[in-house]
Amino acid sequence: MHREARIVARRFGCFLLMGFLVTLAACAGGNTGLGVPPLSVDGPSRGTRPDPIPSTYPGSNGETLVYSGKMTQKFQSFPEVVAPGSTPEPVSVTKGNVSQTITVRTRQSFNGGKQLVDLHDEESDAYASGLKVTTSTTDSFEKRQASQLLNYGSQYVDESGDTMTTSYAPPRVEDTLPENPGAQWSNGAGALVLEGLAGDKKGSPITVSRTVHDDGTYSESTTYPPGYSALGYTGVGQIQENTDGTGTYAFVANGSPLTIVYSQPVPQLSGPPLITIGVYQQLDPTSGSTPISVNTLASWYGTAPALYNEIDRDFGEVAVPASCALRSKFPKSATEIRKTIDTTDTVLGYTDHEVSASYVVPGFGVLCSTLQDTQTLYYDFNGDQPFVFTEAPPLEIASLSETLALKSSSADVHKSSRIAPPASSDLDIAPALRAGFERAVETNRRRFANHILKTLLAARTRGALR
Repeated sequence: MHREARIVARRFGCFLLMGFLVTLAACAGGNTGLGVPPLSVDGPSRGTRPDPIPSTYPGSNGETLVYSGKMTQKFQSFPEVVAPGSTPEPVSVTKGNVSQTITVRTRQSFNGGKQLVDLHDEESDAYASGLKVTTSTTDSFEKRQASQLLNYGSQYVDESGDTMTTSYAPPRVEDTLPENPGAQWSNGAGALVLEGLAGDKKGSPITVSRTVHDDGTYSESTTYPPGYSALGYTGVGQIQENTDGTGTYAFVANGSPLTIVYSQPVPQLSGPPLITIGVYQQLDPTSGSTPISVNTLASWYGTAPALYNEIDRDFGEVAVPASCALRSKFPKSATEIRKTIDTTDTVLGYTDHEVSASYVVPGFGVLCSTLQDTQTLYYDFNGDQPFVFTEAPPLEIASLSETLALKSSSADVHKSSRIAPPASSDLDIAPALRAGFERAVETNRRRFANHILKTLLAARTRGALR
């Protein structure tokens, strides 16, 4: 047990163990003269009751927790045509400060779950340039069921009116209790993601509905409002990704259809397997349909895509990273719970690598959370090539990192020198800290989808598709 947590347990135990006289002896560290020995400060001895163990994730209805930290966004693009001596573009870096205030709300319902805990998170992101401050609220819903802490999903809304509701199917396991160093588990990708994005000046929203299966395959439907990308433009997009890497991206713009069809990688006698990408000026093309453009390029994901892979692991007690910059009153070591997710999108043409780690101490919960995400893009969305598909990947690397540390809590165990606050349930704050971060990752994905659509429309207009 962590030293600070052990001290909290002893103080709480002083008011509960063996009645008032025994308590007096234990807390005073002496003998009452009644033959009752004092409790050992180093642990229970024969004939005494052990110290109570604080909850790993303490929390009660109405409690508030304040986290703050730093975020860094990096962006780098590469030349489409690699020539001797060519170099990538300089890395663009954006930094800012993040503040999150989380309020615990019990007895909530969401995604078919009852008696859930809602972690209501009010977030503010202030960019270092001083030119932009964004605000948002996220409600993350969870519940402890037997030995598992389950995440049912979240609801997000920001100051511009953008919304996103994510419902996990089934609920995802965030941690297993009691903590067991070396324990490992995983989740599937199953989820329903519904987005409403602020559209034109009239307030018409872009609506997105994506159904993700456990293996990472997905189907998505996007409706764009009038005037979204250009005057008089209206579009409806459909994406379908399959287990073997094949898929389609079809949309109708102003009554004119366009469909992109992706083949699975085809092995070659030498060199990497090849992908064929055909563009059709119709919906639901068949084997007899004639494409208006055909592109062949080396497979950037090998012979078969790994669409989704997640590993969750308890690394046991470690030193809290210095980047957390914890206050002196908090422990300097904690249990690390790390989540690693790798995804591949063969339709939009990118990979995503996300690592999130939370540092947990009994009696305190999550002291710090570190989040890192890297998206590597393999299709050209800049509009400066005849196609959006090139043979010189990667073309773009976008990364996002964030560190959030606990600053204060309305149930701070150090506010009282004698009694630790009671905990009504086990609450893992990590999903709430991660929800806003994942929204930023989703925003970048949406940018990919929009660019491929706009680039193809512009290429068709100028007759550049070939």
